[in-house]
Amino acid sequence: MPFLRCVCSPYVIQPAYDNIMAVMVKSRLFSSTQNTVISAAFVLALAYGGSAVLGLIRSRLLSTFFGDGVDLSVFYIADRIPSLIYSILAVGALSSVFIPVFSYEITKSKAGAFKTASNIVSLCLGIFILFSLVVFMFSPQIIDALSAGKFSYYQVRMGAALMRLMLAAQMILLVSSFLGCILQSFRYFLVPALAPIFYNVGMIGGLVLFTARFGIYAAALGGLLGSVLHFAVQAIFIGRTGFTYSFGVDFKDKASLTMVKLLPPRILSLAASQISITITNFLAVLVSTGSVIYIRFADQLQSFPVNFFGASIALAALPSLSSESGQEDSETFRKTFITSFFQMMFLAVPASVIIIILRVPAVRLVYGASRFPWDATLQTALLLGIFGVSVFSQGAVLLLNRAFYALKNTKTPLGVSLISICTTTLFSFVAVKYLGLGAWAIAAAITLGSFIDFILLLAILQKHIGKLGFSDFYTPFLKIALSALAMGSSIYIPLKLLDIRVFDTTRTIELLALTAVVTLSGMASYLFFTRMLHVKEIDLLYKLLAKLKLTKVLSPQTPILVTPEEPDLL
Repeated sequence: MPFLRCVCSPYVIQPAYDNIMAVMVKSRLFSSTQNTVISAAFVLALAYGGSAVLGLIRSRLLSTFFGDGVDLSVFYIADRIPSLIYSILAVGALSSVFIPVFSYEITKSKAGAFKTASNIVSLCLGIFILFSLVVFMFSPQIIDALSAGKFSYYQVRMGAALMRLMLAAQMILLVSSFLGCILQSFRYFLVPALAPIFYNVGMIGGLVLFTARFGIYAAALGGLLGSVLHFAVQAIFIGRTGFTYSFGVDFKDKASLTMVKLLPPRILSLAASQISITITNFLAVLVSTGSVIYIRFADQLQSFPVNFFGASIALAALPSLSSESGQEDSETFRKTFITSFFQMMFLAVPASVIIIILRVPAVRLVYGASRFPWDATLQTALLLGIFGVSVFSQGAVLLLNRAFYALKNTKTPLGVSLISICTTTLFSFVAVKYLGLGAWAIAAAITLGSFIDFILLLAILQKHIGKLGFSDFYTPFLKIALSALAMGSSIYIPLKLLDIRVFDTTRTIELLALTAVVTLSGMASYLFFTRMLHVKEIDLLYKLLAKLKLTKVLSPQTPILVTPEEPDLL
């Protein structure tokens, strides 16, 4: 098929270091495109960071209003099925199939590409509505099953009402996600990356405005408001691409049929993943209703660096990897993958160490409301520490999956995902059901699954790009890991000494100050050790700082040239 060779061909993206000059926006922030891995990743990371901060504020409000009570557990259980349907249809179609095929169709005819996009939107929306009608009718029975029969009649009815509201919100998000995908295909990364920020703003607004009157229903109403904002911000800018939606479904459209043929492996992978998450919630309820909240809160905190460093770089690398996958010489593809991988590891590995060491202060600062007791804080911190071990591998899996998608191989990620999911589910089930272990065993199983994903995908990818050697892969990774471990000591020791002798950490402001001091100390030591070990990515950091005009203060680097024909790119 021709699109396998020329995905995104009108937008040639240079790998990593070569085009580092196009990092910062000078003008037309929302209307300019982002045409390098680094520039797109920079945009996405900033937006992910803003969204993650708002997400933590949202969770802080949830812990403040509802603590670790059963109402919040009902809310999270009710969210599972709507999220499952959305993830299968939106994430499955968009992340691996839609962008490569749609990008190729643009090179032939915008009108044809837009017709294909309308086709896929209509098809996915129709399927979503069909499934939603079934879920809407049987929502009480579904809630009762997901809660392992532990919810009362009132709580089941509450969960059913929440689930129905969430279905409406997810339907809006489904359409909005397609708009974001179209914008990304035209290299408009910023607006789609900002959409989750608007979603969280809506969620926070709903909690603040409606909790006093509607209780936990305010969270679902906030989600509905957030989904409308998520859609609106992208709908405003979609006109810049020239896209217009056409009603109806053409089952003979070749590009649509191509997407449909590529979808099954990815959808099966996501379905298995979402079912695994649903089973995890079920097992958490068996431990205690509060365990659902502890796992959700811990997962959200560890997801911050995964999204900030991992998802942003992986998503930004996909167009480059796609355009290079059709070349006879795989060296360019290999170089882009390795460069993107180590840019991610340079940030994600120390993030793993920081999360493990500062897990208790982090949980206290984010969730430590009066209705969130100390025991809940310790339980959440324990889970966070276990999740933190796999932050770097989770980020790596996002990039590895996209490397396979760029190679038009969706079956390998599916097979590996099924292996890790089965292992995770089996380990969790035996640990909770037969060994009577707590929620920490579920977190350990999830971490184990992430390592299995990482190791298997990396091993199989080498069959496509060549064996990774010690000099170009394992040695640089070891240098980053050693630097991160050394950084850990420069965090842990001051943390213990200052906690005992200087700061009264029973006060939030002093706990915040202590956390900031030791984190900055750790970051400084990490930069020192990576510089001493000649980690290549440290030069990238200085180049980024050079764009912020901080180079003279921090390091004398070679001047960076700005590409004159692309002055507005981030």
